[in-house]
Amino acid sequence: MLTEPRGAPPGPAASPLAQAYRAAHYRIDTDPPLVLRIGQAHPALRALAPHGGVFLTACNPRSRRLRPAANARRLRALRRAVAGLGHAWLPGRGLDPRGLWPDEPSLWIPGLSLDAGLRLARRFGQNALVWCGPDTVARLAWTARCGPAGTDGHGADGHGAD
Repeated sequence: MLTEPRGAPPGPAASPLAQAYRAAHYRIDTDPPLVLRIGQAHPALRALAPHGGVFLTACNPRSRRLRPAANARRLRALRRAVAGLGHAWLPGRGLDPRGLWPDEPSLWIPGLSLDAGLRLARRFGQNALVWCGPDTVARLAWTARCGPAGTDGHGADGHGAD
């Protein structure tokens, strides 16, 4: 099963960072909330975004924890950038099910392409994002090679909101 979008830079294969990204939950704050999991299809997404979309944060760039006020400023800037591209968004949160990393306020941006999402992720210093295409499968897309030198050679896969 393909869990990475084609054309995105390869990510680390088995690094702790990649494992954390893959294990994370990416919650879109709808009623009821929709929780994306890497490698899984989410048919309920079709009602929100028939063409897919991107789940992205601006918080904690390059997995460095920032103070809440700094993250709030970064998230406001991401909202402005998304609006400037003409896209709506829904609030969400990146969640660590083990509780070792703080929840990260995030955005679900329906209809945003993978390329546009990667440009935003790079602009806001993010390691990766979560992208879903029309098939509704959540895939991790790394913004650049990160972690140890070895990669899985598949293109992108892991944790997405950071």
